[in-house]
Amino acid sequence: MIPKILDIINIIQNEDDCLRFLKNNDIFYNIHQCHACGSNVSLDNKSYRCTKSYCRKHTSLFTGTIFSQSKLKCNEVIHIAYLWLSGCNNSSIETMTGNSKQTISNFITLLRQVVSTSLDTDDTIIGGDGIVVEIDESKFGKHKYNCGHRVDGVWVIGGVERTNERLMFAEVVERRDASTLIEVISRHIAPGSIVHTDLWRGYNDLTETLDVEHRMVNHSQHFVNPLDGTHTLTIEGTWNGIKMKIAPRKRCRESIEEHLLEFIWRRKNENNMWNAFLNALRSVHIG
Repeated sequence: MIPKILDIINIIQNEDDCLRFLKNNDIFYNIHQCHACGSNVSLDNKSYRCTKSYCRKHTSLFTGTIFSQSKLKCNEVIHIAYLWLSGCNNSSIETMTGNSKQTISNFITLLRQVVSTSLDTDDTIIGGDGIVVEIDESKFGKHKYNCGHRVDGVWVIGGVERTNERLMFAEVVERRDASTLIEVISRHIAPGSIVHTDLWRGYNDLTETLDVEHRMVNHSQHFVNPLDGTHTLTIEGTWNGIKMKIAPRKRCRESIEEHLLEFIWRRKNENNMWNAFLNALRSVHIG
C-alpha cells in the first residue's frame, strides 16, 4: 500500500518540504563530528561543515543516498519513485515527470537495486511446519526479434507459499539437476514444509535429503493430482506474473536477478510498500 498522491503532494511539488520530510525520516547521511579532524559539525544548507576554521571540511547531506546520483532535485526523485512504486511503466513516468528516457531508466534501475539490496536472507526463506510450498523451474528466455526460437535465457528455480501472503523465492541457476535443486531448496524452504512439485527427476530425493514432506503431480495426466489435490498452479501463475513485468530483453543473467528480487520485495511489502521503501532508502548505502 502506498499513500494517495494528494497526501504527499507537498513533498513532490516542493523541494523544501521534501528535504524536511527526508531529514525527519532519517534518510539523509547523518554525522556529528568531522571525519577529518573530529571536531563538531554544523548543517549548512545541504552539507555538514566542520566548525573549525583551520579545517572547514564539508560533507554532502546526500552522501550514500540515491539523491547523490543525479542533478535532479530530491522532490523530483521522490516523484519518480512514487510513480514507480505505483506500477507506472517507464514511458508513463517520462510523460508525467518530463524527464528523459535515459534519466528515468537510470533511476528505476537504481531504485530496483535499492529495494533488492534491502532484502535480508530471511526474506526468501518460506514455508514451515505444515505450510504447503509449490516449487518449479522456469526458463526465462530471450527471443530474437521477429523470430520465435529462443536464442538465450536463464533457468530460474522458484517457490511460493500457499498462504495469504504468498511469500516466495526465486533464484537464477546454471543447471536444474538434482544437486542444484536440493542445494537451492535447502536454503529457501523451512523444515517441516509440505513441498509440491511436478515429476521432474531432480526432485526425487527431496524427502531423503531434507526435512520436508514431498508430494508430486504428473502433468502429463493431470493439472491437479486427483488422489491428494497436489498441484503447482500457484507457482506457474507466479511465473506468468513475473514474466509480464520483465521485458524479454531483460531476461538475461546480467539483468534478471534484480527484477526477480524486486518482485519478491513488492510481494512481501504489498500492504506496507511506502514505509518499506523509506526503510530501504534508510538502510541501503549507495557507493
